[in-house]
Amino acid sequence: MDNKKNLMYWSIGTLLLLCIAIYPNIVYAIINNSGISYIITSIIFACPIIGIVAILPRKWMYCIATILLTIMSIIDLTMIDLYKDYLLPGGILSTIKTNPQEAAEFYNTNLKEVIRWIPLIICCIVGCCLYQTRSKLVPNIIIVIGSIIIPTVFVTGKVIGSYDSKITFRYYIDHRIWNRTPYNVVFQSINTVKELNKRKYIEHTSQISFGAHQETTTSQKEVYIFAIGESLRYDNLSLNGKYARSTTPLLEQKRNLLLFHNYYSQACLTMYSVPQLVTRATPDNYDLNFKERSIVEPFRECGFKTYTIVSQTNLLSYEKYLSNGVDSLIIVPNIVQNGEIIMGDKTMVHIVDSLMQQHDKLFIMMQFLGNHSFFTNYEKEFDIYKPNSNSCTDEERLTSDSLLINAYDNSILYTDWVLSSIIDVIDRPDIVSSFVFVSDHGEYISKEGAGHGGNCSPVKEEYHVPFIFWWSDEYETLYLEKTYVAKSHTHSKINGDCIFYSLCDMADIQLDSIYAAPSWSVFSSRFEEHPRLILLPDGINSIAVD
Repeated sequence: MDNKKNLMYWSIGTLLLLCIAIYPNIVYAIINNSGISYIITSIIFACPIIGIVAILPRKWMYCIATILLTIMSIIDLTMIDLYKDYLLPGGILSTIKTNPQEAAEFYNTNLKEVIRWIPLIICCIVGCCLYQTRSKLVPNIIIVIGSIIIPTVFVTGKVIGSYDSKITFRYYIDHRIWNRTPYNVVFQSINTVKELNKRKYIEHTSQISFGAHQETTTSQKEVYIFAIGESLRYDNLSLNGKYARSTTPLLEQKRNLLLFHNYYSQACLTMYSVPQLVTRATPDNYDLNFKERSIVEPFRECGFKTYTIVSQTNLLSYEKYLSNGVDSLIIVPNIVQNGEIIMGDKTMVHIVDSLMQQHDKLFIMMQFLGNHSFFTNYEKEFDIYKPNSNSCTDEERLTSDSLLINAYDNSILYTDWVLSSIIDVIDRPDIVSSFVFVSDHGEYISKEGAGHGGNCSPVKEEYHVPFIFWWSDEYETLYLEKTYVAKSHTHSKINGDCIFYSLCDMADIQLDSIYAAPSWSVFSSRFEEHPRLILLPDGINSIAVD
């Protein structure tokens, strides 16, 4: 009878442990409409830690572990209630900087959050009181092994089966498991330590000079723009001369415009590709993006006014260390009303026009919302290819690849208009101007959806992206040889690691020898093809691509 009673207490205690671990996930699923599947997967993912804690041989061990689980759940629950998301490194850093008085004011204002802790605290107290040790070794081993095997089999099935190995285990675990309760607080604490280490690097960047100077000087106004697109792949641009649809009609009409046909992104995730575009970082030396300033610094050293204009949802808007040293960071909100874009990528055209009138030497770095899935970033007049995923149900979308492709091509038509409009703004008499556009990564699209980034073996559509160069007549007069050399490299093998050096060379900016790499500039007669690497989703390893 005692054995049955002990087993019952142990079972209830284990159930309470599970409640503590997944309660924040349930609240998250309800607030964000994530569905029952999110709750079920949360239970599966929590199995290992629940299994281990449930068989701890001493009550004090069990109580400490249960209290820690409760505290972590309370932290995540509070963040979810306040911000509809789990704890993030920014929240930890803010807490570190908060004094006791500010903390007291916070909880006085948000007293309801303390009340919502009560179910978790009750589960913790009752669970500790009901503790029963599992003294038999074999059942304990079975419990632990079973609790590990269940999520392992599930994750393997998802990665290999549902995702057809298109994403890596590392990517799935980081973005589906570690970033939710009960693991999230520990995971984000580790990320916070990494962030603090990164900031130590960043603090020293202001002491570094590229020793930049312009070889050629002119009395004319100079305007150089570097624009970064989002999820735009090479294959769907009619500018390439191969795509059947006319998706880039305005760019095709531009004089003095080149498309580099064999350019690859250095990563298939924005968080890794953009830092490598705007700094000297490479897949085999990625930390360099923390240790040096971005491309704006050489231009600043040469007397240019420097600006970063970015969509509020994009990397440069919140990883502001990438814009360190810029004269002004302009964040453009994305506002859509009744299908009309009130503010967004098109707003950047007007900002460029305004800045053009204010400065004689101007460098602008931009990052668009662009062609991010699910391809809604275009206005009604660009809704040419129909039917598409924006005018059908989710069930209908799954019947054909063309529905997403049609929406994607409409978004490209809009991007074509935005880029052409910017070029029109800077194409003025007596102004030496040029425009470089690259996409951060591409996109794989099928009726099942669109995606990129988590794959250790990415398909070409994910990294073969456009690299476009336009120049004014005045630019060609001043830099005839550079335009001639660039034309000779339109079919060369180029990777994202060439962008930093090419941008400097485009403006005839020379760097100190320790920073210079003329063989990596498409404007240099010394340009040489070199192995092309793609940084994998773990942010550490890389693969070579032809």
